[in-house]
Amino acid sequence: MRRLNTAMTGAIAAGFAVLIGCGAPQAGAPLAGADADGSAYLLAEEPDGAMGVIQAREAAHDGDPIVLVGRIGGATNPWVEGRAAFTLLDPSMLVVDESQGMGEGQLCTGDCCATERQACTTLVKVVDPQGQLVAVDARKLLGLKEADMVVVSGTAKKDELGNFQLLATGVHVRR
Repeated sequence: MRRLNTAMTGAIAAGFAVLIGCGAPQAGAPLAGADADGSAYLLAEEPDGAMGVIQAREAAHDGDPIVLVGRIGGATNPWVEGRAAFTLLDPSMLVVDESQGMGEGQLCTGDCCATERQACTTLVKVVDPQGQLVAVDARKLLGLKEADMVVVSGTAKKDELGNFQLLATGVHVRR
């Protein structure tokens, strides 16, 4: 009986180790936010030199410091749940319901507008001083809402395929 209890205890301990995980965090893994104080990332003043997403996709190179202006949106759900990341839509564009007719400067979130939507949106990732994605939802960390107009400063991340992201170190919300 004692051997059975010892074996059970060992199996339970091994199970917990697997569930909890052991060892150092993986490189590139988002850091957990100690709290949801986003004051280090919120900018009281709007940074100068902001450009829209469409212009930035053309002009920015990987590693360039950049300031973007846009509206949170451009996707059915513009948020990355549990992370300080969101989709930013060029300020010249407006998302409309798929059932409505679309005019110039308008797009929908359906498949019919996927190519146009990709050209005028980007993923914004709020990163800490070590360049790691902040593991607190952007809505909680920064008090953001869908359709907020924001000016975001950071570093362009662009690959050889033209995928474009902004690694943000500061966010100003136009109110």
